[in-house]
Amino acid sequence: MNAEAIFASIIFVCTYIAIGMEKIHRTIVTITAALLLLLSGIVTLPEAIDYISWETIGLLFGLFCVVTALSETGFFTSLAFIMAKKLEYNTVKILVIFPIITGFLSCLMDSITVMLFFATLTIELTRILKADPVPIIVAEVCLANTGGAATLVGDPPNVILGTVLGYTFNDFVLHTGPVALVAGAAAIAYFYIQFRNNMTVEEVIDYKQLARFNPRDAIKDTKLMKLCLVTYGIIILLLIIHPVIENAGIPLTLPLAALIPAFGLLIIAGKRAEMVLSKIDYEVLLFFMGLFVVVGGMEKTGVIPKIAHAIVGIFEGKPYGLISTLLWGSAVSSSVIDNVPFALSMAYVIKDVAANSGLMALSIMVWAVALGTDIGGNATPIGASANVVAYNAMQKNRIRIGWMRWIKIAVPSTLLSIVIANLLIILKYALGFY
Repeated sequence: MNAEAIFASIIFVCTYIAIGMEKIHRTIVTITAALLLLLSGIVTLPEAIDYISWETIGLLFGLFCVVTALSETGFFTSLAFIMAKKLEYNTVKILVIFPIITGFLSCLMDSITVMLFFATLTIELTRILKADPVPIIVAEVCLANTGGAATLVGDPPNVILGTVLGYTFNDFVLHTGPVALVAGAAAIAYFYIQFRNNMTVEEVIDYKQLARFNPRDAIKDTKLMKLCLVTYGIIILLLIIHPVIENAGIPLTLPLAALIPAFGLLIIAGKRAEMVLSKIDYEVLLFFMGLFVVVGGMEKTGVIPKIAHAIVGIFEGKPYGLISTLLWGSAVSSSVIDNVPFALSMAYVIKDVAANSGLMALSIMVWAVALGTDIGGNATPIGASANVVAYNAMQKNRIRIGWMRWIKIAVPSTLLSIVIANLLIILKYALGFY
């Protein structure tokens, strides 16, 4: 390994460690690392621009525009109020249904936004209902991440794997969707069996306080909310049919499927568009850009091809071992470091494995890594962005949880889901359906 490869590897490892420690904002970490690669001459500016997956950035920006607008209308809060009322504020029902809702919503939109609202509302509801919010919130997070595994737009790792490696919304729905559905059902069953007795409320409930949770009061802008829902429906439709449209000669790429409806929404929204644009989390986009350059440095200096070659040497003639290792390795790694940088690194690794050997088709490796990174992130408070949001919401409301309690609640469910995913992904490979 030459000096450039060693330096790029050091930058890469230090970036991952700094992101995991969370002492410095992760956007600052990745941009600084990218700048160091540029200053060292390992990566030139044109190369850095080429390494950034602008399809990923465009798709995320389009989705961010619509979801940000939708969240500002009060949609998520109102939805949670409606469901809590329909469940008659029964904590056992809330333990089951709220996570199912977060799982479904996270199939279609940013799990961070979903958990931001549901965690806060769950805390408020359980405080009035005199119930423990922790099992419900951890269940919501686990289902949000597992549900996110079902589609291309459900979780950032899927966006990366899909856009970098050329897989569509339909591909994810067909191949990871059923696995995520079964794994999510198993997780819900676990939480119900394990915690239903803890949800029993023996104290008198103050129904006057509950009466103030009026779904209509949560809606800030009904017209904008309806417009956002229609726009998001159009985006999902375009993501589904865009391969057909492209085959017809119209260049409707993945990012355009999100950007065109999103900017249509902003034009119609008029002055309210300024509010939406000011609320978008641009730091996430900068984080992704820096990360692409860091991983690009590893690719250029030959480090990632060497890792891919080593994997081929270890698992040649052992396809089931490779599938299981990718799945479990992704799950374990994503539980201790942010699953976004891990997914990006693995996208390059498995691409090289598929390109330079006849060991295994790229697609089955994509599904294994996607499911491992998404579901494995459930295990710890920092495994995924949704976890961090929920954990911080509990801390701000003086709910003592700590890492050990989170792990004690989340790990059994995570292990169960990963075992099920492992069995189903091996079955897919055995049947040749991938």
